[in-house]
Amino acid sequence: MTETPNAPAVQSTVQDPQANTMAIIGFVLAFVAPPIGIILSAIAVSKAGKAGFDSKLAKWGLALSIIFTVLYLVFVGLGVVAALSLPANASM
Repeated sequence: MTETPNAPAVQSTVQDPQANTMAIIGFVLAFVAPPIGIILSAIAVSKAGKAGFDSKLAKWGLALSIIFTVLYLVFVGLGVVAALSLPANASM
């Protein structure tokens, strides 16, 4: 009697829903409030790493949060320098 080949077993990866939720919130906050996005995305990356998963969304949220925070600080710094370089008696 011949055996029928079985379908290959599919390994389903179940990710921690709390880490996935934090990754989504961190990614969204990367655009709205980047410093908070850094914190939440870093926690999500850590939780995913401890669970043995690779959360690309959390990594993207972390990278974008850092980039937007640096850009924000650069623009604020340029604004401060521009404001300080104005003459004291400048009439507008």
